[in-house]
Amino acid sequence: SSLHINCGNIYKLYGNSKKAEQSYLKALEIEESKEAHNNLSVIYLDHNNFKLSVFHSEKAIEIDSDYIDAYYNFALSNEGLQNYSQAIESAKLILENDKDNSKALILLYRIYQNTCNWPGIKAISKDLDLCLGNGEEHPFLNISRCDNEEINFIAATSWAKKNQIQNISLPGNQTSNKLKIKIGYICGEFKNHPTYHLTKNLFMNHDREEFEVYIFSFNHDSDCQEHLKKYVDDFISLNDLNEVDAAGFINNYNLDILIDFSILITNNHIGILKSKPAKKIISYLGYPGTSGHSCYDYLLTDKIVTPENNQKFYTEKFLYLSKCYQINDGVTKFSKSTLSKKDHGLPENRFIMSCFNQSFKIDKEMFDCWVEILKSLPDAIIWLLEDNLDAKKNILEYIKEIDISPDKFIFAKRVSRTDHMDRIKLADVALDTRIYNGHTTTTDALQSLIPVVTLTGHHFASRVSTSLLESANLTELSCKSLEEYKQKVIEIYKNKDYKAKLITKLSSIDSKNNFYDTKAFVRDLESLYRKII
Repeated sequence: SSLHINCGNIYKLYGNSKKAEQSYLKALEIEESKEAHNNLSVIYLDHNNFKLSVFHSEKAIEIDSDYIDAYYNFALSNEGLQNYSQAIESAKLILENDKDNSKALILLYRIYQNTCNWPGIKAISKDLDLCLGNGEEHPFLNISRCDNEEINFIAATSWAKKNQIQNISLPGNQTSNKLKIKIGYICGEFKNHPTYHLTKNLFMNHDREEFEVYIFSFNHDSDCQEHLKKYVDDFISLNDLNEVDAAGFINNYNLDILIDFSILITNNHIGILKSKPAKKIISYLGYPGTSGHSCYDYLLTDKIVTPENNQKFYTEKFLYLSKCYQINDGVTKFSKSTLSKKDHGLPENRFIMSCFNQSFKIDKEMFDCWVEILKSLPDAIIWLLEDNLDAKKNILEYIKEIDISPDKFIFAKRVSRTDHMDRIKLADVALDTRIYNGHTTTTDALQSLIPVVTLTGHHFASRVSTSLLESANLTELSCKSLEEYKQKVIEIYKNKDYKAKLITKLSSIDSKNNFYDTKAFVRDLESLYRKII
């Protein structure tokens, strides 16, 4: 049994999760083993098979009721299933037995953040801050709770150091006399995901006389694959390859540049990138900050989200696009909604302030600002995405405590992309979040003629909407303080002429700013590619 477990551990280390799974299952055929069950729980967590992960972590706990690692995986898998109460209970149990367990503390913070449990966040924030630099806090969590680039850099580089994986040794890329520049894009989000919605029309605009274009994809939907493969030299699925084989496979293409859309977000394959399977590797779009890793040569960005004096807080060199770094699909959505406010449970003749950002982005400081706006505008309603039931429950409990009528808040269920793009046109203004802005959601609103009010922050993730508004010639909607933010929303409510002026600007941004000109964006992108090879 132990031999099979050790083999599984080696396979896992080298990114071959399928063979690792088989080894652990063989160990269980010989005898029950808490280690085999727990390791299987990790395997299934990595593949988002949360139910199986719960099953095996529970089995490990049955064998050893003091097995802290199994309680942690049990909490993680329940978080994935949105069984937040069970996940919280398990994380707290770990901390009761080991108050210095930073992994459990981080998990607890993340759950509180996702569920808008602001008292919970306040209670553990200082303890989490003390963990900075120990390599346990994921960089994504850090940028979502702190808009300090120096702190983000420490979190990212310590995470990279702590979570080093075995480098995959590859033969060097060959120089050649090829006529075209060979570029590849690697991504795990070509499905109903913001990355796909933003980039789906990028590939059709590449100059195929000068560039060979390849997509290396995993976890994609077949319809997205069908759309994209028409515009590239080859669409290669990595779904059946482990990271070692995938790295070698990509390396054989002898790419000049490989652009990673996933970086550190869920289900990334940074292990492939760390093997350096291309001459130059670029981080783009999927993660708004430094990866902390040395495998990325460049970060595609702009001078608003990453001012030049912030270069010292990035392991990647800034590669500046001439305008906003964030591409969009190049399509305007100016037509009116096909449905009425009533169809979406919205009252008629009310001022609708929407925020369709995920719940983890809503912090108490910004929410309190929204409440102040509500108090000033008796006819206003806040329209939020119902991201999860626990977040909705906690928000409603909070507004009850501060004596705000629950009728002031409407929660929108998740719907298809098409239906969502139709319904957001019913909003009068979009309220941006503070530490982690809306990115795709801000673009969605602007494309639908909805003004977006934002607060310009101090790191990449909190400056994206400012960059988008600059590109849309609406810098007056980027605010320097919460008070200015509040007054801006009130002005849009009270001054119909001002609101009409904003909408006129939005309807004309393409003719003045090329906001929707995907072809021009790709020309700019290609000029940068030429410079770095």
